[in-house]
Amino acid sequence: MKALSRGALLLFVVGGFAGWAQADGKFFAEKVPADIPYQRAFLIFHEGSETLVLQSKYALAQSAAVHSLGWVVPVPAIPSLASIDADVARTFFLMTSFRTQPDVRHISAPLLPIGVVLFLGGAVLLLVRLVEYPFVGRRPLITSAIATLAGFFLVGLTIPHLGAEGVEVVKAEKVGIYDIKVIRGETGEGIIAWLNENRFAFNDEDAQLFKEYVDRGWCFVVAKVEPGVETQERQIVAEGMVAPVIMKFETETAVYPLALTATTGAKTEVLIYTLSDKKLTCGERLKLRFAGKAEAKNVLDLLLTLAQAEKWSLLDSVPDKSMMLCKFKDRLTPAEMKQDLVFEFAPDNNPYREGKVVW
Repeated sequence: MKALSRGALLLFVVGGFAGWAQADGKFFAEKVPADIPYQRAFLIFHEGSETLVLQSKYALAQSAAVHSLGWVVPVPAIPSLASIDADVARTFFLMTSFRTQPDVRHISAPLLPIGVVLFLGGAVLLLVRLVEYPFVGRRPLITSAIATLAGFFLVGLTIPHLGAEGVEVVKAEKVGIYDIKVIRGETGEGIIAWLNENRFAFNDEDAQLFKEYVDRGWCFVVAKVEPGVETQERQIVAEGMVAPVIMKFETETAVYPLALTATTGAKTEVLIYTLSDKKLTCGERLKLRFAGKAEAKNVLDLLLTLAQAEKWSLLDSVPDKSMMLCKFKDRLTPAEMKQDLVFEFAPDNNPYREGKVVW
């Protein structure tokens, strides 16, 4: 149960549902999922600043409302904040996925005519051998039968496959569906105490998990869906993905806060798109699936078109030029998530597209 109270990028049940918590401040497993099955982000890194569009999958009991959702994200500096509707994010990530699809080679397509020829040729030869059998014996007959069966098997095999002490609230804003506070503290215990007072299920044992971030001078974005917000559910969730939080902050290196997610004790699928002046790498901690030049404004067109004016300021530093779009995706174990993902410029700027060989 301890893992249920931890984690950056973790979604929690908060607000009016705080009464579900046990005396030790942790929620029941049926109220809060024990893992984070999927999280995705779009990371823009340019001239010492990072814009992070962050979205995570969540699960709630059927009796729980989406207005009870909240989350905590550590960031290296006080961020500017925004959000977009969940269905807009879904479309944006879908369009970006189309741009970065792997180069799929269907080996079944060229094998189909080979199988057909082998099957028909073997069948004809089999008929000939049947006629010749009384004269030449059974060995040629067996060879023809094998060729026919091989062709039949190949045709049958290919046809079906075609086709996350003193605490200062440094910022408080209402952004989209969220009531967001940015906090920082002197100790990990102080952060935990503040979160508990605000009905997040942490306890003193979790303070160590925040200590490293506090020691590094990081702050924490704490977001809750406003209890009284009147909006359509598609703006809050879409296909199980909560409406993303957009954060822009100063940083010398591009970073994705992942370390606290490791305490959930479960594998997590992580998908990150990056847009930067040069190709990025994260030391092979996530597998690179795509790297290629793209016009920045074209990639972000959907956000620039559909997002409200408050969101535009987070994208105004993106240059109107060609940049490197990369896609990283992998399923990580807790051991592989113990450190944040730090991105660096790759030694080359060569394009790359993942290749897959399928039937």
